[in-house]
Amino acid sequence: MQENNLAPTKSRPTLIRRLDPRTKLALLLVSFLMVLLPQRPEVVGLATLLVFGHLALARAWGELARIRWLLLALALFSLGIWSWLAQGPTLLFWRVSRESLAFGVATFLKLGTMMVAGLILLATTPVEELFLGLVRLKVPYAGAFAFALALRWVPEIFDTTRRVKEAQEARGLVWERGTPLERLKRHLPLLVPIFLLTLRRSQTMAWALEARGFQRSPRRTYLLEIHLASRDWLALALAAAFLAGFIALHLLHWDRIPGLKFS
Repeated sequence: MQENNLAPTKSRPTLIRRLDPRTKLALLLVSFLMVLLPQRPEVVGLATLLVFGHLALARAWGELARIRWLLLALALFSLGIWSWLAQGPTLLFWRVSRESLAFGVATFLKLGTMMVAGLILLATTPVEELFLGLVRLKVPYAGAFAFALALRWVPEIFDTTRRVKEAQEARGLVWERGTPLERLKRHLPLLVPIFLLTLRRSQTMAWALEARGFQRSPRRTYLLEIHLASRDWLALALAAAFLAGFIALHLLHWDRIPGLKFS
């Protein structure tokens, strides 16, 4: 099975890379909570800056480039939908008010920041460490294994798609000819072989797990060893301090958009 495409290289590990996987999962949870609590884009933007600082320490800017078009589509969708659904007293044009536009910006920052936080986790944590971290957090072994297997399965599906496309190109199929709708129609028949090949691989994996006695014994040993070091406790303390600050802003209602309503 192929390695996760977002897994980091083993040379020159960064500070974030050396953190315990349980610490990284806690940082991910804190990142989610910091952006989910506030409404005002200024406060959400502060949380976004903290997550981008995390990204800079992880040196994962190259991974961010992979989702730039997804972030752009998310920005257009959030600004278009929430600026129309939300309402405020300061009308700018048509149904869009200053408050609804601010909420649309905040919504994009929330969703985009959560995507980036998840990207940092995947880019700095090998699947094996993430799996062991979940087990140490008392997640059932089968659930942790299924989660880790799903992460490994993503590059496998992309590789299957690539092989199917190359096989069709060898048979003379041209993908880039015609209108965008015509090109989309050419890609639709690929779903059948991709689905069948993925299903066959899943069945083979299930047979392999059964042949190796998966879940036969409740006691297991692990090749990797993880432990919380001083850098982990420092990272957790900083994360707790930042989260406490955002909770205080939320309790004092300083992170709300005055006059914002929803239709």
